[in-house]
Amino acid sequence: MNDVGLYGDRLAKLFGMIEQPRTGLVKSLQKGTFAAVRLTHFGQDSNPTLPSPPDEAFAVCLRLRNQRAESWIDGRHAPKGSLMDEASIYDLRCETVVRFQDPFDFVYLYLPHSALSGVATELDAPRVQFDVGTGTTIRDPIVTHLGKSLLPALERPHEANELFVGYVAMALNTHFLHKYTSILAPDRLRRSGLTAWQLRIAKDTMRAHLDGEVSLARIASECGLSAAHFSRAFKVSTGTPPHRWLIDQRIEESKALLIGSSLSLTEIAIRCGFADQSHFTRAFSARTGTTPGRWRLARST
Repeated sequence: MNDVGLYGDRLAKLFGMIEQPRTGLVKSLQKGTFAAVRLTHFGQDSNPTLPSPPDEAFAVCLRLRNQRAESWIDGRHAPKGSLMDEASIYDLRCETVVRFQDPFDFVYLYLPHSALSGVATELDAPRVQFDVGTGTTIRDPIVTHLGKSLLPALERPHEANELFVGYVAMALNTHFLHKYTSILAPDRLRRSGLTAWQLRIAKDTMRAHLDGEVSLARIASECGLSAAHFSRAFKVSTGTPPHRWLIDQRIEESKALLIGSSLSLTEIAIRCGFADQSHFTRAFSARTGTTPGRWRLARST
């Protein structure tokens, strides 16, 4: 992805109503070739957005509330859905203008053609035809689930590790290819697990990077696999996706330090790859049902 991609601050500048003081919020997340932006506007504004510049990418806009709007694509009026959890697909090669009739809140998922083509190649797929009808409204539970799974990362981008965002991006790209373009049938995908040496390398690499700042592509490359094949094979071998396995390792490492050291919770959090003590407490509580401090106290008496 480069600086001309339609995401983050560049995207927000098309929405003049958000730039007014205290009228809206923009939260963005970018990792590698994938980006997600949450745009929220609290008021009402009858002015349309600025025309979108051309970009070799798709945008999937997931609505987080009911919001009426109308759109124009290459100057042609196009119907637009309005219900929460619906999404609209836009081909960013087309100029798009939107006028909102209500306050809005949505997640904008940026899927560049280059990333989609790369995933298709990894899946041994034929050439992808990017012929999705721009402005199409969909109700897709997979898109909804994956889009909403990014909301915590958009709220706290410093806690969003490379493995998790990469996994969501790959899942979105793969689903988009299968559902909305012409691509290889899913039942022809490879379903085997990792070999013993590949699994050992993958686990060792992730344990050495508990902060999660190691990409799927790098781990897969060390195993001699594509990122897509590696992720599927790792889940077959371990029963869990790479980013969840990594969080489990962080928790297990933190338990050993809680019992076997006098380090503070903040020191343990940093040593185990969490952004801060608050991040550590949330993750630990979600896995164990109790806070790290209470867990340590219960085992010291």
